[in-house]
Amino acid sequence: MSEMIINKLPVPTWTWLKVNEHTVAVPDRFERAACDIENVPEGVAKGAVDFTSICLGDVELGAGEEFRRLSHAAKTGGDSYTVSAGVKVQEPIRIVYDYGKESAGDQADVTGKLSRTSIVLGEGAELTVVMTFKGCPSFGANDIRIKVAKNARLNLIEIFQLDADSNFVDSIGGKYQEKGGLKLIQIKSGAGDTSLSCSAELLGYKSYLDIDTGYLVTGEDNLDINYVARHTGRNTDSKINVSGVLRDKASKTFRGTIDFIKGCKDAIGDEREDVLLMDEGVRNSTVPLILCAEEDVEGAHGASIGKISDDIILYLESRGIPENEINELMAKSRIDAVAGRIPDEKTRELLLAE
Repeated sequence: MSEMIINKLPVPTWTWLKVNEHTVAVPDRFERAACDIENVPEGVAKGAVDFTSICLGDVELGAGEEFRRLSHAAKTGGDSYTVSAGVKVQEPIRIVYDYGKESAGDQADVTGKLSRTSIVLGEGAELTVVMTFKGCPSFGANDIRIKVAKNARLNLIEIFQLDADSNFVDSIGGKYQEKGGLKLIQIKSGAGDTSLSCSAELLGYKSYLDIDTGYLVTGEDNLDINYVARHTGRNTDSKINVSGVLRDKASKTFRGTIDFIKGCKDAIGDEREDVLLMDEGVRNSTVPLILCAEEDVEGAHGASIGKISDDIILYLESRGIPENEINELMAKSRIDAVAGRIPDEKTRELLLAE
């Protein structure tokens, strides 16, 4: 085992706050994670992943360079999904990764599982990808590289339903051209320690990033989040909305960076977080960061952090709802609000029914 530093804040703050980066223990060897691909719709070309290609080799990853080196050194292979110009794929690709399931060639000394995916959309293409992550008794990781051409749109939904005592790192990186973009929805409802990250290079005019994240962290589990929106093109737009619940002795760190690079005139960036603290033993850190090298831009950030108000509890109790059910109701509402925005009806209904 060795240690890897991930989710670095682009510009560090005071070290005593202990929010500049996150450290995880990783195994020395990896095996490709087992996956079940429900369908590959017509219009999608599936192949082998190639992260050394011109279009994907220089994609900045949310987790950082150490994770990139680990992913390349693992040499576990992976899958690529390509949609040609003008193709609007109606059916989503649904993929279930099981990090606890033995895959072909499993060896006793292999303790880490890694999945690697590339998604490339041609001009005017549209695609929805749903990924569900399960199992993971020890260490698991997911590496996604994205390239979106002019006027192309990608919806990426990630659902984390991992086991207790798991240690999981999810890292996304992408480049987006004129009026192209990513709608990312992440829902963390399982157990274990989880690290989420996404870096988006908004290169073209009116390219965009739209993130909606919902989480529930319980026990002594830890959630570490790092989102970076780099605005290069003019009139680019980034929205980051994170909403979640901390219970028991859980901890969470959220880093959200909006980087206005010189030349991105009329760009807009907004990041918001809503955190519900259910118990006295929880620990929350929220680090909103706006970097600005361009004057003609608009950036905003805000956070709402606290417990359920006594007025709300009193009101709901007056309607015959016991306090323990109020807590469950409020916690579930955070996840359901994000799940309700999933564009895939089948996935949305499964989550809302839980």
